[in-house]
Amino acid sequence: MDASSSELDRFIHSLISPLTALQGAAGLLRRSGGDEERALILLATIERNVERLRAVCDQILSHAELADDQIRIALPVDVSDSPGRPSPPLAALPQPPVVAEAPELSADSVGEPAPHATALLLLIADPLAVAPSLGDLLTARGHRLVWAQHTTDGIDLARQLRPGLIILDPGLDDQATLAMQILGEDPETKMIPLVLLGDSVGADAPDAERLLSMVEAGLDGDADRQRVRPHILIVDDEPDIAQLLAAQFVSEGYLATVVGSGTEVLRIVREQQFDLILLDLLLPDIDGFTVLGGLRVQPETQLTPIILLSAINSPADKVRGLQLGADDYITKPFSDAELNARVQAAMRRSEREGGANPSTRLPGNIAIERAISQRIAQHDSAFAVCYCDIDNFKAYNDTYGFLKGDAVIQRTAQILLDTVREYGNPDDFVGHIGGDDFVVITSLDRLDQVCGKVLERFDATAPLLYDREARTRGFISGEDRQGRPATFPLVSLSIIAVSSRLRHLSHPGEVAQRSVDSKKRAKLIPGSVFIIDE
Repeated sequence: MDASSSELDRFIHSLISPLTALQGAAGLLRRSGGDEERALILLATIERNVERLRAVCDQILSHAELADDQIRIALPVDVSDSPGRPSPPLAALPQPPVVAEAPELSADSVGEPAPHATALLLLIADPLAVAPSLGDLLTARGHRLVWAQHTTDGIDLARQLRPGLIILDPGLDDQATLAMQILGEDPETKMIPLVLLGDSVGADAPDAERLLSMVEAGLDGDADRQRVRPHILIVDDEPDIAQLLAAQFVSEGYLATVVGSGTEVLRIVREQQFDLILLDLLLPDIDGFTVLGGLRVQPETQLTPIILLSAINSPADKVRGLQLGADDYITKPFSDAELNARVQAAMRRSEREGGANPSTRLPGNIAIERAISQRIAQHDSAFAVCYCDIDNFKAYNDTYGFLKGDAVIQRTAQILLDTVREYGNPDDFVGHIGGDDFVVITSLDRLDQVCGKVLERFDATAPLLYDREARTRGFISGEDRQGRPATFPLVSLSIIAVSSRLRHLSHPGEVAQRSVDSKKRAKLIPGSVFIIDE
């Protein structure tokens, strides 16, 4: 895109953006249902964007002149409204459940008792390192407190007691981050609201009411309801438009998260899963096409439906967006009914055609075969396809149930994603064959480090997936495939890497064939193992 077309796009953007906000506000106003406060906020949004539109029109008119029988307008390229306005304060917009940081506490901030019922709270923190006022504030509200001074004990107590809320100090020990991840994925604990203490939990501060409001919000049941709703990421640097879109989708039963830049969207998709992304093309830091390309090379978002939003009604831009992997292209302004219908259609297509594994959202068998075929077609002699198989998973699944087993699958997927991102190449691939089998494609120069780190992280995680008794024994009891009593070690991970260095691969099926013998050998070796088949 050259400079002249970019300036023209920004000018069109300055005209179309307030129109889009006006249309969105009008649509929500029609559905406000007699909510006077919300109606006033939406009216303020309408008035604000009318003024924006009037300012642009005034600049256009100031450059108009009559020449013969025509009105001609010659505008300087810097005619546009200024970005960066504060977001409109839309009332009571529900937000997705996120782990939040609690402030430091002060005993002087104790308020009136909470209006909701008291609850059992689990504090995974060192009492000596936390301001004494923490316990005072919570007990003053009638809550019962249980302390765990080690993260492993905290996980065990969370599973045993099922507290109403967990407060975790992320600096408690070197397993605190891992404990946070497990608590958020384990079916026994993932529905329990989680609050993180700030870094300076030993100091006093005057904003303890914020902690209390977070505790009360976590206990009111919203988290349970929000976790099962489709989650949409809205990427737009126009605060009015972004917040109106969020309000629209929340009213339709979705969760909505708003970010205002390309950098933010590329970061947040690594931390949260989204069912669909609405992406504006004109962003302040990275253009939307570049963001789209970045999303399509990340395993987490390779198959996520993405709808482009733009003020530019250009066939060339539409073609470019679709070629880069967008699922749809919508021109501003648009009706809320049309946008909602297109969102639903994109999500249906994704479920029907995308091939993503429903448990992990990773690319499934179709995408795995395509990724291997692409490497083979490129005659790449420096790559390896790694089969990752969880050992003793069936015994774990039979003992703890399929929901706990699914949490193990999801944790393994995240370990693979995080490790490949940190130690692999930008174009490395992570896929989920199904069950407890995964695939990683990486280069030979990164192979040892990637697989070594994966095994290290998996082995650090495995004991925390078990109850205290099994963890102490180092095994669980059950039945083998013939129904005979047997004992099974804790889960481990076998990685079989099929390399193309010495023997060129001719088709994806050859990868599976070559891995058979190595898989059998790996099963005879106790614990996690990494084998290269060259």
